Amino acid sequence: MTERYHDRLDVRTTLATGDVMALFRRALGYLWPQRRLFAARAGLMVLIYGLGLPLPWFLKILIDHGVMQQPIPPGGEGLLYPFFMTGYLDSASGLDPLAVTLYALVVLAVVFLFVGYSGNTLLEANLAEGADVATRSENKISAGFSAAHGLVGLLDLCLAIRLSQRITHHVRGELFSRLSRQPLTSVNLQRSGDAIFRVLHDAPSIAGICYALTLNPLAMIVSVGANLWVLTVVYGGVAPELVWIGFSAVGLTLLATSPLARWARHASQASRASGSATTDEVEEGLKNVAAVQSLGGSDRQRAQFAVASRESFRQSLLLVWVVNVVEWIAEHVHLVFATAGFWVIFAGIIRGELTLGDIPVVLRMYSLLYETSMQFGRIWIDQQDNAAAARRVFFSMDHEAEQSAASRPAKIPLPGADPLTLRFEGVGFRYPDGRRALAGVSFEARAAQTLAIVGPSGAGKTTLAQMIPKFLHPTEGRITLNGVDLAELDTTAVRRDVAYVFQEHQLLTDTVAANLRIASPDATAAEMESACRVAGALDFVRAMPEGFESRIGRGGGALSTGQKQRLSIARGLLRGAPILILDEPTAALDPDTERALMDALSASGQDRLTIVIAHRLSTIERADRIVFVDQGRVVETGNHDELLAKPGGAYRRFVDLQVAGTA
Repeated sequence: MTERYHDRLDVRTTLATGDVMALFRRALGYLWPQRRLFAARAGLMVLIYGLGLPLPWFLKILIDHGVMQQPIPPGGEGLLYPFFMTGYLDSASGLDPLAVTLYALVVLAVVFLFVGYSGNTLLEANLAEGADVATRSENKISAGFSAAHGLVGLLDLCLAIRLSQRITHHVRGELFSRLSRQPLTSVNLQRSGDAIFRVLHDAPSIAGICYALTLNPLAMIVSVGANLWVLTVVYGGVAPELVWIGFSAVGLTLLATSPLARWARHASQASRASGSATTDEVEEGLKNVAAVQSLGGSDRQRAQFAVASRESFRQSLLLVWVVNVVEWIAEHVHLVFATAGFWVIFAGIIRGELTLGDIPVVLRMYSLLYETSMQFGRIWIDQQDNAAAARRVFFSMDHEAEQSAASRPAKIPLPGADPLTLRFEGVGFRYPDGRRALAGVSFEARAAQTLAIVGPSGAGKTTLAQMIPKFLHPTEGRITLNGVDLAELDTTAVRRDVAYVFQEHQLLTDTVAANLRIASPDATAAEMESACRVAGALDFVRAMPEGFESRIGRGGGALSTGQKQRLSIARGLLRGAPILILDEPTAALDPDTERALMDALSASGQDRLTIVIAHRLSTIERADRIVFVDQGRVVETGNHDELLAKPGGAYRRFVDLQVAGTA
């Protein structure tokens, strides 16, 4: 299944009952930061159910003492009323039937203004949704309900929505932070559509778990407990069967639906994984639309998307089917108990043990018991979907990510007046799949130098360079800055002092200024102009309609390849880092622009170590030092003239091939 849904990292998706319980415990931890809001919501919920207890008794008063005109003795003595109605009955004692009716209606109107028909009403925040997990997750982001209408219900609903939003925001922020700090080896394995799905559609399920395991059971326990208590006190001697029917409904629902929990978890996991795969197809297809169109792959791309979309719909349908099977079982279990409960009620009326006014009281209480016990019995089943989503969230949070230790040095140490020194000492690297990229790499570079890393394609040049800003970590040997192992330096601090310009231009769909300020958020206009001037980008930026405030299209689509490259270099220069790494910086530049760029970099880099990964001889020969890499090993080091003077040397053969290719 994981292969079919594109997963390469998250491949163990099976959850046992113990795993689910562990997920639930972890999810509940997100309630603690919101404990005050949670406590306010819980208190308001208890208040709502408390205010709702007297409501059906006013209906009994309307029927028995208004319509049926039965007199009300002082304190309701001899009548079937709970103790909390004694004060009202005292105040209504002696009133004529019409006055009793008006009095009860006024009290009901006031209560309805604040709470509505508390307990039997539901005020929800949900909007229209589909059957798939993606559209339902939109409701979970701002999930909320109140058992009351009116002013109190509105306040309760607002608290509920705010609590859901805060929990989801917390989870999303933490998840995004972890995903953005994944090592490149992990990023290159997992497609970005899956990460988007987890942040947008899986994360809201944590709030759902928090509600389902705390506030929902609390509401159910308060409702069931209060109503069973009132039933026992008032009707225990007349219809004790109603109490046992309520208890039995809860137990039997749990027994009937619990065996389906594993099935529900599996269906939800498959639905979410297939939804992620569909998102992957959309992201991949739109990201590479130019390549697809140019190579005539549009039909194939559409076919791949169609397959993924159909599979997503199929899995969503299966999940709906599972949920409805569970609901069907729960409904039919309670149909039996409802029938039994109605028999008890009407048989009591026929025998004269209950009055007509008892009908709305008992029916309302039993309705609450029936609905609440059914919901209580389904909690475990309903949370299997959230458990599948929570597993995906916590997997991504727990997956290997770059760590920043507060105890590590915050800056690259620069002892005395000595220039910065970078040293590779027997460095080797293997990718997680076992492929070896580097072996025994050793060399040294200093500030004010331009170091060229040269070699054939696939030699390990980029892998070597990506170790300096700790995108990758040596599997053997070590890399030091001024004698301090990179492994002992804080990752954030290292990247603050290392600017890396990738070969693939990674530009935001924003303005020129916004792209430049990624490197230095507080950069002034003069600083941006200076960086663009050195990179050879200032002329074309000034020629744009709004200069630095001009938008450059999706991923810089409004710029030529050479302009993207120069803007990326300008961004790296604006960083002002003591180490600048350029991966194929002149590949898309004409000779004149290339020469001007290299001259400008050399002139501006008196205190900077510039590392260039290059194939073009015109770029390489300007370097102060050259490291020639082949098959993951350093074969030769020296400057252009020294290496060219070696008969049969690897660098000389490399140069001869270039010269022959341009002849």
